[in-house]
Amino acid sequence: MSWLSVRAALGALALVLAAAPASDKPPARATVALTFDDLPAHSALPPGMSRADVARGILAALEARRVPPSYGFVNAKSLEARPENADVLRLWRAAGHPLANHTYSHIDLNASSAEAFQADVIANEKTLRDFMGEDGWRWLRFPYLRAGDTAEKRGAVAAFLKQRRYRVAEVTLNFDDWAYNEPYARCAAKQDAAGIEELKRSYETRAAASLSDGQAAAKRVYGRDIAHVMLLHIGAFQTLMLPKLLGLLDARGFKIVTLAEAEADPAYAEDPGLPMASGATLLEQMIAARKLAPVSRDGGPPARLSEICR
Repeated sequence: MSWLSVRAALGALALVLAAAPASDKPPARATVALTFDDLPAHSALPPGMSRADVARGILAALEARRVPPSYGFVNAKSLEARPENADVLRLWRAAGHPLANHTYSHIDLNASSAEAFQADVIANEKTLRDFMGEDGWRWLRFPYLRAGDTAEKRGAVAAFLKQRRYRVAEVTLNFDDWAYNEPYARCAAKQDAAGIEELKRSYETRAAASLSDGQAAAKRVYGRDIAHVMLLHIGAFQTLMLPKLLGLLDARGFKIVTLAEAEADPAYAEDPGLPMASGATLLEQMIAARKLAPVSRDGGPPARLSEICR
């Protein structure tokens, strides 16, 4: 074969390779389910805002981005003092979003017995049936992400949940969004615009860091990214920040999915089985169980949040 023939053959091969897709399987897109704790009432309210107003603001942001059905986790005890807050649950359901169990009184499993915790879970079920019927609400989110500080307690509650057909709504992304609601109410009451802007910047910074840290932690534990579950709360500051958070997720390439879709990832089938004295995400539990180095050393909510607008 002449050199010209070889060059022609190589050129034709290059054109074929350039036209071919780089891979038969495109890269998997990052996915996340959004979940909201503490319905119907969470933290302080700014002047003139009701619990129903908070729900409407959050639901409007979800609707604007066409977010799929997202669970709200209920503590029904708050309805005893404020039965009108049931409007929050009605609004949530009317918008097409489901409800699930966060225990009746937001009980801390690590500070109580397994039996007391189980009773609190059951006490919440009447309200869930009232708004959900018999289907769709058997997800349990542990208050404070505390799943038991002893092996006996953790095992007893796990067996109880299995017997009552619950799945644990695990969390992989958490940036302490709850900690912004009380300072926001203070700043709003003082009409402190500079303070509110500082809160916004802090929220956005920590939200962005949680995405990076969560993906890095997943790769450390599983050797790959996983479908994530983000913990949020139905707080007043969320009405300002949820549109920005949804924009951040879009900019980072995340597709928002349902909780069931996210937790169909095989990563959620593995129980770290590790009693822990403090609340922890699934990734934090797995890192501790496997004795891996943590991805970051987040000390929790910034101290500044307790100082601002005092």
